[in-house]
Amino acid sequence: MTMIDTSPHGYQLREVAPNFTANSSTAVGQYLQEHIGRQLQEHFVVLSLNAALEVISLDTIAIGQITGVNVMPREVFQIALLNNAASIIITHNHPSGHVLPSQTDNKFTQRLKKLSDMMHLPLRDHFIVSGKCYYSYAENEQL
Repeated sequence: MTMIDTSPHGYQLREVAPNFTANSSTAVGQYLQEHIGRQLQEHFVVLSLNAALEVISLDTIAIGQITGVNVMPREVFQIALLNNAASIIITHNHPSGHVLPSQTDNKFTQRLKKLSDMMHLPLRDHFIVSGKCYYSYAENEQL
């Protein structure tokens, strides 16, 4: 079920209880390819997980341009805390089709990882997806 929530800062796309378990990188990567891989603008999405790795909510917290999206760590953790998440997965798409992370992607991921460790809210993975493939930081041992 997809809903559009309004907030003082605009609109947020939210898929509540998508009936999906994030227990393998391959399954998550393929799910995200279908969900945001073919978008024409960059979308930044937070998957809030319960302790059994079931997806509680899938929230699009930012939509950018064809070459980037601006996200603040506060926005990521705010939605995770509001969803009472036990852990999170973050993801964004690359409309170009190239899924290798940029230096900006790497710096942002490391910053979120450090903050998530401090908050005891594990960042399980960061996926970069296109319509044809995905990149998983955890699979590539970068998280």
